[in-house]
Amino acid sequence: MDHNSDVLDVMSALNGSVGEVSMNASAADIVSAGKARRRRHRGTAVLAGAVVAGSVGLALAQGGTGTGPSIRLGNSSAVHIKTVGFAVDTHTDGTVHVTWDKQRYFDDRVALQAALTEAGFPVTIRVGEFCAGPQDSTELDPSGVGPGVDKVLRGEDATGGRVEFVFTPSAMPAGKELFIGYLNEAQLAVTHGKPGSVERLVSTGVPLTCTTIAPPAHN
Repeated sequence: MDHNSDVLDVMSALNGSVGEVSMNASAADIVSAGKARRRRHRGTAVLAGAVVAGSVGLALAQGGTGTGPSIRLGNSSAVHIKTVGFAVDTHTDGTVHVTWDKQRYFDDRVALQAALTEAGFPVTIRVGEFCAGPQDSTELDPSGVGPGVDKVLRGEDATGGRVEFVFTPSAMPAGKELFIGYLNEAQLAVTHGKPGSVERLVSTGVPLTCTTIAPPAHN
């Protein structure tokens, strides 16, 4: 017999409601009542912990901030991330909507790349470098967009100094990912901001060749 356990059971019973221990109760009855009371308390504590954890998870899912890991609900792939510079949200139609602050267009490219990858959209983002694989097309239209990009990415106007882009992971060709190369300040000065970035589809699993030569300026 565990003496310490029995003492705790007795104290639990005596500290409980009067109905649990009568004046005629034997020592065995008191210990039994104490054990039952302690079991109920343990069950209540576990339930309370589960409720608190669930509440915290729900609060995060309803709109957390920062650049930490995305929030996944159950087995879904829902991602909702909001930072000062951008917001990434998955929609039920399978698209990923990204809203950028125009004044912070590429301030946090590392976090943006991580957020898009977490949302199921493979992407590599660089600043001042423009990369492609050995067999990838390096053609660009005047806006700095390569062939096939329009199938996986489209821009939409937004208000309040922000712009929204819609990414479609299901349209990404097998073995490809999106490459985004932002022009740095020196490159923007040469191109006069047109284009301000390069978007092209590049191969995955192969070495990329990168250059710091900005695409030609376009009026």
